Amino acid sequence: MDELEIAFGILPLGIIVLSVAGTCICKNVYLMPVLSLIISLVFTFFIFNESFLGWVVVYSLISLALSYITLIVIRKRKASGK
Repeated sequence: MDELEIAFGILPLGIIVLSVAGTCICKNVYLMPVLSLIISLVFTFFIFNESFLGWVVVYSLISLALSYITLIVIRKRKASGK
């Protein structure tokens, strides 16, 4: 597997899925973005190089946004009684 496939294919999809699932399970907005930041930083220094740090920030912000959206959806569904 190529590093480019990991950086722009598997890692973003994994962060999206884990952010939504983790927020549904833990109901904590900040847990999954911090976890995705840690995972991305580990990948940066062990698989990629320092030029990937910009993408680490982007992936963490995407994870934060998805966590907020997921928590809002969960609260609205709970308020509506579904």
